[in-house]
Amino acid sequence: MTSTRGSEPGQAGATPKGRRARGLTDRALKTIGLVLLLASMVGSGVFQRDLPPDLADADMARLTAVILLEVVSWAAIPIYAWLLCSGLAHTRSAGRYAARLAVLAVVSEAPYDLATSGQLWDMSSQNPVFALLVSLAVLALGRDVKGPQAASRGSRAALWGALLIGGALWLLLFNVGLRLGIMPTGVVILAFALVFQFLWARPNTMMFAGTAVGVLGGIFPAFGLVFLHFRNDRAGMRHKSTRLVFYALYPLCLLAAGLYRTLAP
Repeated sequence: MTSTRGSEPGQAGATPKGRRARGLTDRALKTIGLVLLLASMVGSGVFQRDLPPDLADADMARLTAVILLEVVSWAAIPIYAWLLCSGLAHTRSAGRYAARLAVLAVVSEAPYDLATSGQLWDMSSQNPVFALLVSLAVLALGRDVKGPQAASRGSRAALWGALLIGGALWLLLFNVGLRLGIMPTGVVILAFALVFQFLWARPNTMMFAGTAVGVLGGIFPAFGLVFLHFRNDRAGMRHKSTRLVFYALYPLCLLAAGLYRTLAP
């Protein structure tokens, strides 16, 4: 990981005046993450649309394209998990942050279903923004809960364990981020978020732990750590409206993929 690190995830050290910080800003990471997600959208909206229900009868070239584009998109998982931890560290209100993610998740669900299944309502998989929302709840509750239950290391570990199990079960039961019927993207997002939250002060350990999570999550998520290695922990956004643009681009891109899948000749 980069050495420019402050007291919280995503907080950078100072850069001399007049010099441009090297590395990838948060804006660059969000751009890379969105491009990677576009690969999945193209696979679902363009190549998967003509596949028969029985994949044994599918055109192998088209099926291969769907799988390759999908697994490439998994490299975005650690990127968004890191951005979530960074956002939680810098937000003035975890509740407002959660509200923004909740709105984005709800708005994105119909376009996501349209792009992935060609239907406006499909419970076989929920969009991964819900996984970010659940992960945020786990991290915020584990960090902020005070009182007797958090008085000792043992009780605090039990609290985190309960939050982790509850969050993972929620993601699995509701098929959050389930891809290709086998890849539990939502659980992998939660796992990365926990690694980043607990190990941010030990970058080498965080990298090794993140790699282990990525390998267990299908190998390709581990490649996303390469981009995080070159981050500079700076926002890179001159205007707050830039953040809203990234919020809007995700459902809009899903909608475009979904409309192509259902309406294209």
